Amino acid sequence: MLTHRLNRLLVLLTGMRNYKPQQLIAVLQDRRYPPLLRVAALRWLIHWAPLEVTKGACYAQRRRAVRLHYSV
Repeated sequence: MLTHRLNRLLVLLTGMRNYKPQQLIAVLQDRRYPPLLRVAALRWLIHWAPLEVTKGACYAQRRRAVRLHYSV
C-alpha cells in the first residue's frame, strides 16, 4: 500500500515527464516550490542526464554528478 507522500511523489513524477532539462533546473533552483516537487524534478534530471555526466554509475553517484554538472 502506498503512503500519501509516495503517492504524491508518483503523481508529480508522472506530471513532470514532459519537462525539458532547462525547466527542471528552474524548478530545482527556485526555493518557493515544495520540496517534494523539487525531488521529482531532480529525479527526472538524473534520468535525462547525458551518459558523459552519469558515466553509468549507481543512483547516488549519478545524483551527485548531476547536481555538480548542473550546479543545483
